[in-house]
Amino acid sequence: MAPMFETVMAPATGWADVVKTGQRLRVTDLEGLQVVDMAVFNAHNVREKLSTSYSRSRAGIAGEDGFHPRDRLLEGDVLMSTINNEMMRITADTADVKGMHDVHGRMCNRHLYAAMGQGEKDGCHEIISGVVTPWGLLPEDIPDTIDLFMNYHHDCAHGWWVLEDGVSKPGDYIEFEALMDCVVALSNCPFYRGTPMKVEIFDAEDGEQK
Repeated sequence: MAPMFETVMAPATGWADVVKTGQRLRVTDLEGLQVVDMAVFNAHNVREKLSTSYSRSRAGIAGEDGFHPRDRLLEGDVLMSTINNEMMRITADTADVKGMHDVHGRMCNRHLYAAMGQGEKDGCHEIISGVVTPWGLLPEDIPDTIDLFMNYHHDCAHGWWVLEDGVSKPGDYIEFEALMDCVVALSNCPFYRGTPMKVEIFDAEDGEQK
């Protein structure tokens, strides 16, 4: 089915809009190996926002009870808010390696690029901060993001985190169902290859048809 909304994010740009309860948000990597940072807020109380730590520690598969801590979020897992409300459920992940969406690191930002000798360059923090101003949000309101298709994992043997090439192929996508009315903000990460990403929103009855 055709999406009710569709846009293509150019490299190093952002997008934000409301995804209503039951609607599905799909982010597609058009050329492969690109990353998008995603922040989520309660549309009716933007002080409530995504908590990646609660999402990791309350990642129960739909229909299961109990405590399911994990370092990756898979299809069926739920993005939790800072007050432990369910925000969005992952309904599809087509990459060959499932769950390769970082929920541990922080967004790139001007301070990182300055430390890397790249001068005054906006990162995902600044990009997301810019697109959420219509909701009265400030840079200090931005939570840690889920970084879609980012291959960032812990090397237990050495005790450090490792950033490697992504695993997404052209056309791979991840899809989320909104469990509350959400403000979703995306940044097409400038740290990576710099290729376009497609964003689509499906109505509830349409998103289930792949």
